[in-house]
Amino acid sequence: MGLFATLNPEQLGRVQRARNAVSPFDVGACLTQSFAALKRDFWNVVLVNLVYVFLCCFLITIPPLTVGIGRFSQKVLEGKPAGMDDLFSGFDQFVSSWLMLVVMLPFLVVGFLLCFIPGYYLAIAWSWSWSLLADRRGNFWECLEMSRQAVTAHWGWAFLLLFVANLVSQVGIFACFIGLFATLPLQALMVTAAYRRLFAEPPVA
Repeated sequence: MGLFATLNPEQLGRVQRARNAVSPFDVGACLTQSFAALKRDFWNVVLVNLVYVFLCCFLITIPPLTVGIGRFSQKVLEGKPAGMDDLFSGFDQFVSSWLMLVVMLPFLVVGFLLCFIPGYYLAIAWSWSWSLLADRRGNFWECLEMSRQAVTAHWGWAFLLLFVANLVSQVGIFACFIGLFATLPLQALMVTAAYRRLFAEPPVA
């Protein structure tokens, strides 16, 4: 798939730094950082995530809202003021987010039909393309390719982090679903925390 994407020098540099990153998918570090961010702004984070889940019942809103929840989660992790406007800001990428989804789905379907392994590989490798799109790091295909190239170098650890993040989100089910109000936001924060570690900016000289 790398044959179909031409990344510019800045994007290539970002990918290379990500490939060389040390423990970007450290589960303990991502969970600790996310839990601290959730505690710091609990009710705001819960409310925005509830609105996100509710509005995702409407198929047409899912891609842009996924971009928006990424922007919201990143601000929360950075300790910056974040709110409902960040969630809805994803609609400025409405077309790009839908193009991303439309391109991803056929590859994933075919991949899962081929003994599951290619599908699992792409599903994990593309998981951070939404964060890249939210961060305006390129068009939808460039974001897919940047995520794929960067995550491939750490694929096993990325799989583990997503597994644990999903497990954390499911814990809320055992509390009569009420716990989901807190554990679902924690899942989104963990994925975003991993993105920030993976694509960390180089220190300013």
